[in-house]
Amino acid sequence: MSILKPDESELIFDCCLGVAEADQLEKAKQLIESNPQAADLYNKLKASLSPLDEFSVEPCPDALVEKTISFVSESARKSSEIRLTELLAAQQAASKPSRSPLWVNIGKRLAMAATFMIVGSIILGTMNYMRYQAYLTQCQANQASIWQGISSYANNNQGQMPAVATTAGSPWWKVGDKGQENVSNTRHIWLLPKGGYVSPNEFLCPGSGTGQLAPITPEQVKSLPDFPSRNYISYSLRLICDKTPSVSSMGRKLIIADVNPLFENLPADYDQPLKLQMDNRLMEQNSKNHSRKGQNVLFSDGSVQFAEKRQVGINNDDMFTLRGTDVYQGVEMPTCETDDFLAP
Repeated sequence: MSILKPDESELIFDCCLGVAEADQLEKAKQLIESNPQAADLYNKLKASLSPLDEFSVEPCPDALVEKTISFVSESARKSSEIRLTELLAAQQAASKPSRSPLWVNIGKRLAMAATFMIVGSIILGTMNYMRYQAYLTQCQANQASIWQGISSYANNNQGQMPAVATTAGSPWWKVGDKGQENVSNTRHIWLLPKGGYVSPNEFLCPGSGTGQLAPITPEQVKSLPDFPSRNYISYSLRLICDKTPSVSSMGRKLIIADVNPLFENLPADYDQPLKLQMDNRLMEQNSKNHSRKGQNVLFSDGSVQFAEKRQVGINNDDMFTLRGTDVYQGVEMPTCETDDFLAP
């Protein structure tokens, strides 16, 4: 077995670090296949650098990158300077007896890899936070747009909120049902996109992760009685006790919020009955739209508020549950106007 030369060791290291050119990669591959010592070095280096595999790169809007650069550069400089000083000092002490050019070069490359790891952890953490904030802001903008649509609709309809005729005891959870009967709590708000007051895409929170942009034409929007399916709306709407009130008479009540966590897994078959038993997890869980940290809420005065808890509004009522109800079959109604309930 031939002894591995220093330049061959460096070639393998460059290959592991991903900085080798195409022709160098081919040479390294042939060397690893023909020389057991090269193969052993390759395997050890890959194992040592395996923590870098945990970092992944995702496409990120340019605006977020620009806002992050100044923060990252200063944080990375301070963190990496301290860590690199320690790494280089340890490397120099370890390599001092041999004074081998190979290990000096490897030490430099390890320092570079450490820098990538330190800066990468800062960037990814910052990007995740910035992405969360961007989704939160866009969600608030969506709800504000929906309110503008409601206001415009009311101006054209004697001040009334969007409404459709319903029958007592009808289900309110069958979003997207194709029947003629109004069996969902979303058919009334669908009047907004149907009438051109709001784009269907405004009803999708960017943080939900499950919604999809509506691939339907304006003609299809006008012909449909409801959202095509639950995938086209990631917000929950207020259930009205009696007749639909006017906008001016509502005061400041909850009308829309991020999707209710109780009804995230509704039956796909609408012929099957709904039976949802409450438990402690469902009583405490926030909406999934914003990493369970809270939910954006639109009030009837047009304001949008981020609530970390489910108890908001004048009555400090749980917006996602009905008072005194432990089992939901999808036909229950609030007993009074002070019982806020957003569904499904």
